[in-house]
Amino acid sequence: MLLESDEPITYEENNTTICAKKNASLHGNDFLLLADEISWNRKSGEAKAAGSVSLTQGNFRVLADEVYFNTLHGNIMAKNCKGGSPPYYFFAESMERNESIDVYHGGQIYLSEPGIFEPNLKTNIFIIDGNTSTFKVASTQLRLGRMPVGILPGFSGINTSGFFGSSFRIKAGKDSNLGWYGETEYTYSWEKVSSDIKVTYYENRGTLVSPQIGFNNLLEDGFINSQIKGGWINDRVTSMGNDNRNILLDRNRGHLSFESIARFKNRWRTSTLIEWESDSEMIRDFKRDYFSQNQWNQSHNELSYEGNGYTISILSRWQTNNHEKFVENIPMLNIDAGPNYVDVLNIYQTSSLNYTSLRTKDQFGKTGHSIQRMNVGYKAEKPFQFFGGLSLNPSIAWLHQDYQLQDGSEDRSFYEYGVDVQGSLYQVFPYENNIWEIEKLLHLMKGSVALRCTENLNRNNLGNIPEIYPNVEDLNLNPLDLLDHRNYEIINEKRILRFGWENVLLAKWKNRSRQLLSMRTFYDLRIDNLNGIDDGDFLFSDISVYPSNWLSLNFRNKINTQSSKNYRSVYSLSLKDGRFQGADLGYIRYLAFNNYSYLSAWKRLNEKLFTSASTLYDLDHNYFTYWNGKLRYRLGDSWEWDFSVSQRKGTLRENNIEWSIGFSLIDF
Repeated sequence: MLLESDEPITYEENNTTICAKKNASLHGNDFLLLADEISWNRKSGEAKAAGSVSLTQGNFRVLADEVYFNTLHGNIMAKNCKGGSPPYYFFAESMERNESIDVYHGGQIYLSEPGIFEPNLKTNIFIIDGNTSTFKVASTQLRLGRMPVGILPGFSGINTSGFFGSSFRIKAGKDSNLGWYGETEYTYSWEKVSSDIKVTYYENRGTLVSPQIGFNNLLEDGFINSQIKGGWINDRVTSMGNDNRNILLDRNRGHLSFESIARFKNRWRTSTLIEWESDSEMIRDFKRDYFSQNQWNQSHNELSYEGNGYTISILSRWQTNNHEKFVENIPMLNIDAGPNYVDVLNIYQTSSLNYTSLRTKDQFGKTGHSIQRMNVGYKAEKPFQFFGGLSLNPSIAWLHQDYQLQDGSEDRSFYEYGVDVQGSLYQVFPYENNIWEIEKLLHLMKGSVALRCTENLNRNNLGNIPEIYPNVEDLNLNPLDLLDHRNYEIINEKRILRFGWENVLLAKWKNRSRQLLSMRTFYDLRIDNLNGIDDGDFLFSDISVYPSNWLSLNFRNKINTQSSKNYRSVYSLSLKDGRFQGADLGYIRYLAFNNYSYLSAWKRLNEKLFTSASTLYDLDHNYFTYWNGKLRYRLGDSWEWDFSVSQRKGTLRENNIEWSIGFSLIDF
C-alpha cells in the first residue's frame, strides 16, 4: 500500500491509523483511491475517504462525497455517488458492495452513457449479484433522461443479458397502395422470453395490431424454441376486392403463425408449424416482406424418435387456409432403419416402412376421397475397398406400394439394381503465403460412376395408380436411389449413369484449416427409358470459392443437355471490407420465367452513419423490378434515425412505391 498527500501524513491510535489530507491518494495492487482526506487503519484495512472521492477498482469506478473502503476484502460503501462499470452507469444516494454483491439505494441505472434522452431506471433498491450473474430490482420508474414514461413492477433476471432488453420504435411513411401510415413498435425481453408489439395506423385502412412472443430455453439434454406471431385489422377500405377464388374479402382480416421446435433426451424431437390467413390477400396487402418466406403455407406437426440405427416419425399435415388447395396427410408414419452392417453377410442393409392417409382439399374446402398408402422398401449393398482409394459398391433395392382406393385396391412393386465405383485422391502442397494466411494446401478429389436400373415388376396397372402430388420440376440434383421416392407416386422405370467429380481445396494456417474451394459436378446420362418417357440428360454443377474471409464466389447450375432447358443458373460474388462496407452481386435464372441480376451493397460512412441499397433487375423486360435504399443515423448510444424508400414493379397486383422515416430506441 502507498498513501500520499500534499500535507504531512499523521499517525493515530498507536500508529495503527494513518491520515492524509489535501489531494490524498491510496494505491493498492488493484485499486486507486483519491480524495480530499483519507484515513486508513492498517490492521483492519478500513479506509474512510471524504471530499471529492474517486475510487477505481478494476473496470469499476465510483465518484462520491464519502466512501468507506476495505483494502483487504474490497468491500465498498459510498454516499451521494455515481459511477459504474461500462456500459452500465448509476447515480445513487448510496451504494454498497459486499462479497461481489452490489446494492444501490435511491438510484438511477443507465445501460449507456447518460444523456438528455437516454433511457434509464429509477428505483429505490437495485441489486446485482456478481457471483450468480443475476440482478433484482424493486418497483421501477422507466425514464428518458429525467422524463418518466412508464412504471414497471419489481423483477429479476440474468445480468449478462442486460437489465431486461427493451427497444422502442416510431415510424411514419407513405405507401402508394395503402396510403399514409404511422407505426409504433415496442420490444421487451427477459431471460427466456421475448415479446414484441407493433401497432400500425393506416389513414384509409384502419389500425393493424401485430403482437409476437417467443420462448427459447436450453435444456441439459435438448432445447425448446417456440414463437407465435400474428396481426388483425378491421379494414375500412371502400372497395375490399376479391381473393384468388373471386370471393369478396371480409373487413375483419388477420394472420397467425405458430412455430415450435423442441428436442428432449437427445433422441425425441417435435416440430410444429401452423400458418393461418383470413384470406389470400392478407400478406399482399399488409405483410409483403413475409412473402419470400411464406409462398407455400404449411401446417403440420411431427414427432420423431432417433434410435441406434433407426428413426420413427409420425407426421400430420392439414389444410389451415380454405383459400388454398392442399394435400393432407392425416397421419403419416415413417420407420427407417440403416444402413446397418450385418456381420454375418458382410453387407449393409437399409429398410423403410411408410403409411399415410391422403386426401385433397380444394380452395373452397371441399374434401376429396381418402387414399391409404402403404410403402415397404429394402436395400442391400456390399462395399469393396481396393488399393489407391478405389471402391466398388453393388446394391439391390425393392419397393412395394399398396393403395386402398374408393373403388378397390391397387399395388405395384419396383426392383432396382445398381453399382457405384469411386476413386479418391489427395495431395499436400507446401505452399506458403502470409498475405492470404496459408501455410500449406491440401487437395482432395473424388471421381465416381453410379449405375441405377429401375423396373416395374407389375406393368398391368400403371394407369390405375392416382397422381396425388403435382409434378414439380426439381431445381436441385435429382434423387438417384429408389428408396428416395418412397413418399411419391411419380416413379418411372429408368436406366441412368451418373458421373461425378468432386474437389475440395483446404488451407492450413496456425493449426487451423479453412476451405478455399468446393466443387461438385454430376452428369446424369439416361441409357434407356423403359416406359417410353424421355426426361433428358442433366448436368448439375455447384462451385464455391472462398480465397479469404472477405471474398467469396458461388456458382450453381442445372440444365437439360438434350433440350438445353435451363432449370437453374445462379452466380454470386460477395465482398466485405471488415465492418465498413460490403457488396453482393449476382445473377439468377430459374426455369423460363426468372432472369434477374441483383446488387446489394452497404457502407458505414462513420461510427454514426450507415447506408445500404439493393436492386433486382429484370433482364427480359429491361427494368428494375425492385429497388430499396436505407439510411441510418445513430444518436448517442441508444437512439437512431432511419429513412427508407422502396419500389416494386412488374408484379401482378403488388406494384407500389413506399417511403418511411423512423425514430428508434434501438437498445436498452
